[in-house]
Amino acid sequence: MIASEANSSEDMSEDLQVKIENLDLIAGNRTLLDSATARFGRGKITLIVGPSGVGKSLLLKVLSGILPREKDGIRYSGQIKVDGIDTCAGNSGFVFQNFALFDEFSPTANVRFAISHRSSNSIKTPKASRLLNDLNVPTHVPTSRLSGGQRQRLAIARALSYGKETIFFDEPTAGLDIGTANKVAELIGDTARNHNTTAIVVTHDYQALVPIADEIYFLDPITKSLDLVPKEKWSDLPERLQTLSATSSQAEDEQAKEKQGIVNFSLCKLKQFAIGTTKFIEEAVLLPVRLIPIWKSPIWGLRFFFHFFNLITGITAMIYLIIAGLILGFVTTFFAFEYLPFRRFSLPLIREDILAAVGFGLYRIVIPVIGTVLIAARCGSAVAADVGSKEYGRQLDAMRSLNASPKKYLLTNILYSFLIGAPLLIYLSFQAARWISLVVFLSIFPNESADFWHQYFHRQLEISGSFFYVGTDWVLFKVLICGIGIGAISYSIGAQSKLSSNDVSNSVTRTTLYSTIFVLAVHFVFAFSEFSRLE
Repeated sequence: MIASEANSSEDMSEDLQVKIENLDLIAGNRTLLDSATARFGRGKITLIVGPSGVGKSLLLKVLSGILPREKDGIRYSGQIKVDGIDTCAGNSGFVFQNFALFDEFSPTANVRFAISHRSSNSIKTPKASRLLNDLNVPTHVPTSRLSGGQRQRLAIARALSYGKETIFFDEPTAGLDIGTANKVAELIGDTARNHNTTAIVVTHDYQALVPIADEIYFLDPITKSLDLVPKEKWSDLPERLQTLSATSSQAEDEQAKEKQGIVNFSLCKLKQFAIGTTKFIEEAVLLPVRLIPIWKSPIWGLRFFFHFFNLITGITAMIYLIIAGLILGFVTTFFAFEYLPFRRFSLPLIREDILAAVGFGLYRIVIPVIGTVLIAARCGSAVAADVGSKEYGRQLDAMRSLNASPKKYLLTNILYSFLIGAPLLIYLSFQAARWISLVVFLSIFPNESADFWHQYFHRQLEISGSFFYVGTDWVLFKVLICGIGIGAISYSIGAQSKLSSNDVSNSVTRTTLYSTIFVLAVHFVFAFSEFSRLE
């Protein structure tokens, strides 16, 4: 008898794909789930239904392991097992509401990215080309130009190619007309049956999905529980949803009013500042570790590197810094000679010294300071916008769901791109400043030669028998520190949670501000050590 019960219990556990025990889910001051328990059967299509704004999509991120146990005011506790093991990022497939496709990659590359990051226990799936063909996804069209339906099918193809038995779908029919929603439902049903996957679908617009469902759970915002709905009561769901939607709206309104209090607002800001400061210190300490290129797929790691390197040191960035060098070289040379006090008397006496000072000032001070400020403004903002767009488009979550760490693939490559790109851009800017300085000098003193200019412009810079100038180590060191700081700031701000396109714009503004202040602070600190030894 005991053996029989044990076998029965074992069979039941084998039939379970996802198990939730005593799950508490809290967002800010709001409890979304309180000791919730649920079972999701292997090979079944299960819907999680509930009013808008009750945390269904958040629950899906928790179940898939994308969301850590505490982040941005969201925390959860309890036991979640997927296929018998504790949930973690990368142990399931995920189809996001907005698809979260990598628009910089082709449709085929999107699928191959998932294949490259499969684990050793992944199930066998068709090749990328066959999978895309089976789901009718065109491979010759850029990902960004695919239609909504094609993007939906590509997102499913990517999730399938990852080779996990469980796939989570976040609001797959949101914003679709009835006909299209029915087609998406059929696609999910066919996918689950043809590939033997367990599908867990979060939705509030469930009408199209009910025909393919094996089970339905209701996320009740009043009892804060997950209730398994008997099949005979599925027809009562519209009335239940309508009633709870009104209740949820009232609760949200009351909560919004409560948050408007000055005390609560101040405490929230103070807490955010403390958390932000702690994270900044933690990331600063871990920065050397971030430079280690630990990529599960070196090919994709290099692809991301070239993406960011081109973003930071592309042709427009080079032109930008070259133009800046031309302006700085012209201004320093022209005004130094043309607006010298008592020019007629003093110029013949100190002309060579002025030219030497111009060369020294451009190389050691003007170009490094102004150049790195411009790099912070242009390149830092470009990276923050790129990473911010990825966060807003849920591409960072998509990477986590595929066991591809954004910090390893994005932050590491951003840092290296700045470490290589910043000195390169400063070098180009100085060369442009040298050239225009020569042109301006010869236009003011037409009787002098280029050799004369070269001799005195480089008098305090050249080292006999050396390719490098005096102080190159100082210039390189501070430019590298500025570059790595700009990279870290632009990534950390860009990767923060984005709820709207306005958040992306704000992240660009904040990156420009913080990275510029950082660059100026670096040069200020270096000035005390760098020039205190000069005679």
